[in-house]
This record gives sequence, C-alpha cells and structure tokens, in this order.
Amino acid sequence: MFGLVLPGLIGGSVIIESIFSWPGMGRMAYEAILARDYPLILTINFIAAVLVLIGTFISDLLYVIVDPRIRL
Repeated sequence: MFGLVLPGLIGGSVIIESIFSWPGMGRMAYEAILARDYPLILTINFIAAVLVLIGTFISDLLYVIVDPRIRL
C-alpha cells in the first residue's frame, strides 16, 4: 500500500492547492494540463512513476525486515 500512497499525495495536492490557491506542484500540474504543456505533464507523470517505484521498493525492503521468512 505504501507504494500507491506516494503518487496519491500529488493527486491530493492538486485538489488542495486548487481550492486554497496555494502555489505548488499540484497546481502547476493542473495549469499545465489546461495549457497543454506536454513536457511538463510528462515530467510530472515521470515523477509520479518514480515515486511508485521508490515506494514499492521501500515497502519490499520493510517486508523483508518484518518477516524473517522472506529473503531478498
């Protein structure tokens, strides 16, 4: 579940930053979609994908630590 929570933070930031008019990555992504700024949209999607990979990797490492029956 940890690997899926990290990109959700970006999705949640879009909503929060749009409601409260805070500058941030989520609002920048929203404005990039409206302006059809494809390089910026691809960059934000790449960052979300990297966050999924990092989160999955960390959760796998923590699972190895918690359950001694699992080996790398």
